[in-house]
Amino acid sequence: MPVPETRQDRRKARTRARILDAAAPLLSAEPETATIERIADAADVAVATVYQHFAGKGDLRLAVLERALAENERHMLAVYGSDAAPVEKLVDAAGAYLRFYLDAPQLFGLIALPRASAPGDRPARPCAATVAGRVELMTQALASVIGQAIGEGSLHPVEPLAAARFLWGMMNGVIALALRPDPLRLTEAEMCAALRQGTEILFTGIVTDTWRDATGRLAPQLRDRLHSAMSQAGGDSGSSAR
Repeated sequence: MPVPETRQDRRKARTRARILDAAAPLLSAEPETATIERIADAADVAVATVYQHFAGKGDLRLAVLERALAENERHMLAVYGSDAAPVEKLVDAAGAYLRFYLDAPQLFGLIALPRASAPGDRPARPCAATVAGRVELMTQALASVIGQAIGEGSLHPVEPLAAARFLWGMMNGVIALALRPDPLRLTEAEMCAALRQGTEILFTGIVTDTWRDATGRLAPQLRDRLHSAMSQAGGDSGSSAR
């Protein structure tokens, strides 16, 4: 029989969550200068309190990454476990991945767009291994859906895992355009529009005639689903500034 949670347990959980909330943006934007002292200050707790919950910066970074990975998996597994047709799941997955970025950009960045302190630097080994293993599982899940779509005749034959890796990289690359620190940076609305257009082009090229209209374009129901998934993720945002 589970032990009932005490008031002290709840207080500790809230403090831990506050530390993680403070650490995520610092570790995402400035991993090398995000000291325990800065994180404690951002969380409005004592340095000793941070060490009561985490062994050190490496342990804290790993906990932040675990939270980010869990959030990513929550978005994606909801799509993969739905009753939609496989090709519809692929469309929905694009919207879910965009929604993960928009809902939690710092957590997204820690997984998909890690920053090294200098060219050639690598993330800390335990963190890198954790991210690689969990992301690969999600990539395998996406590849499985691609394989299902091929098997039922909705997609032209492709190598599912290679296609899944391309889709993941394509989404990350376009999203990264909204994070550039120069005049080439896209607004949130521009980034969402680019993803909508790009994914429509991609699906138009890979689906079979089952999902095309008489003109060769995506069938209206799939095109509308794609636009809806991407628009809902982006909230039809058109007011972001550079």
